[in-house]
Amino acid sequence: MVEPGPTTADVDRAVLGRCLAVLRQRPAGLMTDIDGTISQMAPTPHAAVVAPAARAALARLAGELALVGVVTGRSAQTGEEMVQVPGLVYVGNHGMERRLNGAAWHHPEAAASAEAITAALAEIARGAEAAGLREYLVIEDKRLSGSIHYRLAPDAAAARQTLWPLAEEAAHRHGLKVTGGRLIVELRPPITVSKGTALTALADAYHLRGLVFCGDDLTDVDGFRAVRRLRDEGKLAGLNVAVIAAETLPEVLAASDVTVPGVPACTALLTALAEALAADARDAAAPQ
Repeated sequence: MVEPGPTTADVDRAVLGRCLAVLRQRPAGLMTDIDGTISQMAPTPHAAVVAPAARAALARLAGELALVGVVTGRSAQTGEEMVQVPGLVYVGNHGMERRLNGAAWHHPEAAASAEAITAALAEIARGAEAAGLREYLVIEDKRLSGSIHYRLAPDAAAARQTLWPLAEEAAHRHGLKVTGGRLIVELRPPITVSKGTALTALADAYHLRGLVFCGDDLTDVDGFRAVRRLRDEGKLAGLNVAVIAAETLPEVLAASDVTVPGVPACTALLTALAEALAADARDAAAPQ
């Protein structure tokens, strides 16, 4: 029997209160990562599924807030296909592309590196084959970036030790940069674009006074730092929510403001936020 997950009654009241204090600063927005945040980590990227309750909560939040969206390392189109909520802003490839209501934008400098990423991934695959590691890898060419997942490897630490120098060598040859995350190595164009720059741009475009960001991995730290910087500069009220798991890295915890214990707890938090903001709207509309 599958044990029931956390409900809104299980949500930490202190965390909920801090989130609501931020989101009541209008206009406000909520952005979230996908994998490990509203979707359980899966053995392969294609096996990951967004929690239905998280999808429903985001849809409800979209009716209450000026901005609701996802910011993911996946392509923006894949993020949209996974979440399936119209009207959300879908930021993909760590900020290098964006989709809203079918309209797409791609960073022009990132697009110029597409061929280099494809070539570098092919070189890494050949190196992994020679090292006897290829069968355990899932390699994604997302055009604006590339990912090598090694979650299937029997010894993840050894797999990373093999992959990282292969990636660095290929990146150097093709003018790219290497980043890492939870059981993943990534190739990116040599530009200063991240989840942090994406969140900063959205906060400015939507004139936000409040912003909550939920994430779980190293690439989300860029977003956490951006929200914290905007808050410290007095530009908005901001809160970083880290979704923690056994693999959570210390850098993620250090950059966050509050934590929730896993995807089900994050989903319950989003649901509780949607319910509370809807109640606010009903109270405001009620005759005095």
